[in-house]
Amino acid sequence: MTKSSPRAMKRMVSTVSKALAVGALSIAAVAVITPAASAASGNSTFGCKGYWYSTSFHGYCGSVTKAGQFQLVAGCDYEADYLGKWRQLSHGYSGKFDYDECTFKVAQSHVRYGG
Repeated sequence: MTKSSPRAMKRMVSTVSKALAVGALSIAAVAVITPAASAASGNSTFGCKGYWYSTSFHGYCGSVTKAGQFQLVAGCDYEADYLGKWRQLSHGYSGKFDYDECTFKVAQSHVRYGG
């Protein structure tokens, strides 16, 4: 093992410090550029809404105000739209009742009522 001169050690510490600083700035830049996931929602249908993000979507009811058949519908870019199965929901039901994903991007989502 060879001894390093104080000058060589200073250069090595300086180089490592600069590399760490550049790495930290790169990570900070990615964090600022990358948008946070945000949700959008459609109109309320007897207490239920369709929510969507970039590629996923779901149907959620805060509290069903009129019992009946509900269907989740979503528009996907560059592929067939999603038509979920009709689900019987009772008055007062709260919670998620259907979900899926688009391959590329979700354009919108909403809930249909079928009585």
